[in-house]
Amino acid sequence: MQCQQHSCAGCGGASGCHGCGQPREIRLRRNEADFLLRFAELPFLPAVQFSLRRFGEPSQEGDNLAPVFLQAVSDSLEDACHTASILQRLSRLGLISISYTEPLGHFNYSDYVNSRAFTEFCARASGFAVPEIEYGSMALTASGQEAIDDLELTVLPRAKTM
Repeated sequence: MQCQQHSCAGCGGASGCHGCGQPREIRLRRNEADFLLRFAELPFLPAVQFSLRRFGEPSQEGDNLAPVFLQAVSDSLEDACHTASILQRLSRLGLISISYTEPLGHFNYSDYVNSRAFTEFCARASGFAVPEIEYGSMALTASGQEAIDDLELTVLPRAKTM
């Protein structure tokens, strides 16, 4: 994989970048590579952010969870947290972009509202906290497409689950 712009804007200076025009090695775990390959099938995927809006109280750790991508409405909050860590890493590497200003136009987000994960997240609300969901989307970046096309990914040991 090669950086394609002189300022390294193509890779965002992500870990493993050695400057423009130099090979960039990306090391992914199996579950990260598997998730990245989903974008080869669908260029855009839904993403949401769970948050607790607090009135008159300071924010607490765990008041936000993002990005949330559910594989099934029965996914637990633990499943959602695990997937979020995979997506956060792919985003930090510059392989996907995540936006909460561009939700998928014709996607039905009701499974997220009715999901086990959101129900468990809402159970964390205490005091004057109001659970909210912000709709968004994820897309493969040019660097992500190049990584898929090259398929020269060094895969680290397989994680327990995706």
